Amino acid sequence: MKILHVIGGSFEDGAFKGASILHKNLKELGVESKILNNRLKNKDDINNEILKDTIFIHDSFLQKFFGFVTLAFEKFLKFIFLPSPRSTFTISIFGSDITKLKIYKESDIIHIHWLDQNFIKISSLSKIKKPIVWTMRDMWPFTGGSHYTMDFEKYEKSLLSKIIKNFKKKNYPKHINFIAISNWLQSEAKKSFVLNNFDVKKIYNNIDLRDFNLLSKVEARSKIKISTSKKIILYGAQNPQSQRKGWDILKRALRKLDKSKYFFLIFGNFWSKKDLDKIGIEYKSLGFVDDKKKLNQIYCSSDVFVFPSLQEAFGKTWAEAVTCGIPVVCFKETCPSEIIEHKVDGFIINQINSDKLKDGIEWISNNWTNDREEKARNKKKFVFESKKIASQYLEIYKKILN
Repeated sequence: MKILHVIGGSFEDGAFKGASILHKNLKELGVESKILNNRLKNKDDINNEILKDTIFIHDSFLQKFFGFVTLAFEKFLKFIFLPSPRSTFTISIFGSDITKLKIYKESDIIHIHWLDQNFIKISSLSKIKKPIVWTMRDMWPFTGGSHYTMDFEKYEKSLLSKIIKNFKKKNYPKHINFIAISNWLQSEAKKSFVLNNFDVKKIYNNIDLRDFNLLSKVEARSKIKISTSKKIILYGAQNPQSQRKGWDILKRALRKLDKSKYFFLIFGNFWSKKDLDKIGIEYKSLGFVDDKKKLNQIYCSSDVFVFPSLQEAFGKTWAEAVTCGIPVVCFKETCPSEIIEHKVDGFIINQINSDKLKDGIEWISNNWTNDREEKARNKKKFVFESKKIASQYLEIYKKILN
C-alpha cells in the first residue's frame, strides 16, 4: 500500500502539521507513505525524518516564477473583491497537474489534505483515476473559496461564488472519499450544494500526545516568566481577533469579570494590543508560538482555556489544552462541545452571549479539581490520539483498495 499525501503550504501550516503526524504514524503501522508539497519557505524548518519522505513539486526556477506570478494575480483579485483579512480565502484557479508526476503513478491512493494557492488546480482533479481520500480541514472544499463562510458571508451569496461551486462540483470525481474532522464539518458538507451527493465520513483531527505532558502550574508559570496567584484564563488562535473566533464576545465577558481574581494569557497573531488595554485586565500577550515545548508550558500554566469560536472545523488549541488536563469553556454546536462533557471536563454554553461565557469561566474557576484534570486528559487521549486516528485511516485505505 503506497499513500501519497498532497499538502500545499509551509511546514508551519496546520494542514501540513496534521498530515505529517498522520504520515509518521502510518509509517509506524508499516504503510509506505510519501508527501507531495509545493513551497516550504525554508526546508530547514522541517525535520529530516519528514524531509526525506517529501517530494517538492515547485523546485525549478520556472515553476517558482510561475507560482509567484499566479499567486500575485490571485492576491490582486482578492484585494479587489474581498474585505480584509483575506488570509482565509483561496481560489486555486492555477496550479499543477499531479497525474504527470512519477510519484503519482507509483502511488495506490492519493490523500489530499490541502490544495493551497497555485499548488493543485481544481480542474486537474477530474484527471485523477486513482482512489482519492480528501481530509477536509475547513469548509473550502464545498464553498466558493472561503475557508469559513462567516468570514465572507456577502461574497458566498454572490454569482461568482455560485460559479466556483459549480466548477468544483463538475471537477470532483465521484470516487473521492471525503473525510470531515468534526461532526459539525461533516454536517455542513452534507448540506452543501457541492458535496450533497457524496458520502462524507468523519475522523477527528489528530494530536501527538508525546508533545504534551502534565506539568505543575508553578513549574509552567516559571518557565514562561509569569508570577501571579490569580486564575489564568488562556486564549489562543492563529488570528485571535477574528469575528469568527468570537473575540468580541470574549472581550465583553472579560470586562465583566472581577479583575482582582483573573489574569489573561493570550497567544497568536494578535492585531492590536489596544483592545487588551481597554479591557482593564492584567494580561500577557505571547505572540505567535510554534514551539511545542513552550506551548505545553503555556497550557499547563493556565486554569481554564476559553474557546469562543463560532465557526471552526476543529481548532487544535482546545484539544492540546485538554491533553494537558486544562478544562475548556466553549459554545454548543462547536467541535469541542461534541467531546467535552458539561461540568465534567469543561463547560458548554447553550447561548452565544458574553454573560454566559463569563458564567462558564467562573464556574470552572470555582469548581475544577485535580481529579477532574486527570479524568479529562485520560478520556481525550482515546478520542484524537494520533495512533488511533492513523488506524482509522488505514481501515479506510484497506476498504477502498479491496
